[in-house]
Amino acid sequence: MSTWLWIALPLLFLVGLFVSALKDTKRVERSVKKNRDKMQLKDWDQEERKDKAREEKWGVPPAPPGSYHADEDKDNHKKED
Repeated sequence: MSTWLWIALPLLFLVGLFVSALKDTKRVERSVKKNRDKMQLKDWDQEERKDKAREEKWGVPPAPPGSYHADEDKDNHKKED
């Protein structure tokens, strides 16, 4: 009997987490559909044009997200010494 409890209770807990995550996802989807007109969505083509204009003005291309990691540069500098 106790072995069944050790197996069933964690499984029930995991199933409960999964079901609650599905419910939250559905709630968020409904909220997004309902309030879509109030959201300030970005036009990515326009953002790209701004980046190109900035690059032409300053001569420096915008860095892609996640391309610079200061900690890695410090580690590489230490290895060179």
